[in-house]
Amino acid sequence: MNIPSIDHLLGPDLSTHDPYDLWKTKLGLWLRRLYYQNGTIAVPLVAPFFLLDAYAPRVVRAFIGPQEYPTVRAMAVMAALNLYQIRPDPKYLTLAENSADWLLENQSPGYHGACWGLNFPWMTKGGYYPPTTPFITHTPYCVEALLKCFDATKKQRYYEAAVSTLNFLEEDLSVIFQENDKMAMGYGPGNETRIVVNANSYGMMLYALLATRLPHLNDDLLKKARRLYNYVAASQNSDGSWFYYNDSEKGNFIDCFHSCFVMKNLTKYGKLAGVDVISVVDKGLKYVLNNFVDHDNNLARRFTVSANPSFVKFDLYDQAELLNILLLRGRKEDADKLLEAVLKHFYLPERGTFGYQIDIFGLLNRMSYLRWAVMPMTLVLSEYMKSQQKGADIS
Repeated sequence: MNIPSIDHLLGPDLSTHDPYDLWKTKLGLWLRRLYYQNGTIAVPLVAPFFLLDAYAPRVVRAFIGPQEYPTVRAMAVMAALNLYQIRPDPKYLTLAENSADWLLENQSPGYHGACWGLNFPWMTKGGYYPPTTPFITHTPYCVEALLKCFDATKKQRYYEAAVSTLNFLEEDLSVIFQENDKMAMGYGPGNETRIVVNANSYGMMLYALLATRLPHLNDDLLKKARRLYNYVAASQNSDGSWFYYNDSEKGNFIDCFHSCFVMKNLTKYGKLAGVDVISVVDKGLKYVLNNFVDHDNNLARRFTVSANPSFVKFDLYDQAELLNILLLRGRKEDADKLLEAVLKHFYLPERGTFGYQIDIFGLLNRMSYLRWAVMPMTLVLSEYMKSQQKGADIS
């Protein structure tokens, strides 16, 4: 299989348009709040804007400029360092440091430790989040990236920022559920009522990662990671799936890439903490492969349980995250099959990048958004290249 070059996707300029470009404007925020508050009654007003964004994306973005995103920079660091391990060309180290320094300069201000978020205003079912709000789902990528950059360069500024994130975890995020050997954290600062499963898998992994770098706190951090693990494992359904929210309230769903986030974080946690998580991960992976994968195209579908109607059949983010967990679990044959399908259906060779989504009519949205999900695919391609060089899986 011919793996395309990804060097040009690693910087130095990583500003990008995004699927949320319209929805971060004042109009978009108002439309989303209207929909969340009124449900199907608001569909006639909101739907035309969804269709405009889906089928005339360049028209919408003629008035909205590209911007930078922390997770894009974090993944660029890790992908560049993977390529540096394969071929120690100094340009990869330079690219990694450029993005790592961007992360240092663009932390969310006003919190107790280093942290990062979406970098745009976000309206959710739970309410409005300002653009500088940090999240437990975004911060771990930045911490991983900074620690990997520290390992490669030995520059203390990366280590110091990364480990300061512990103060963000301890001081700025709330524990919203605890019971004996389990606990669950909020998605971001503030009062939250619904527990997001994948968010707690990120918290679990991050506590375990910090435990490896702060030996004097190792036992305490691993205990918290274990309590989060117990919560995530207990929230798994009998068929291996995870709902997005660990509840039965309205608006819940089961989708592919959030399911893969959970399995990815479980796998990393298991390795960091020396805990056997394989039965939980493989049960989840069996569900995903049996229920999400469309065998006519060898691509993963978006949802098995959906909260909203959608024209989307396949999304690049789902493919990137499924490919990642397949590599982590050493499922090379399945990984090769999926990657071949991604290159066939999503890759745009004339531009050296990937399209965004394929709709129910088989039409590829040819917009290329780094955050969603060209950079996640770029990172996993670097992991694939590294595994091919080693002749083994990356776990």
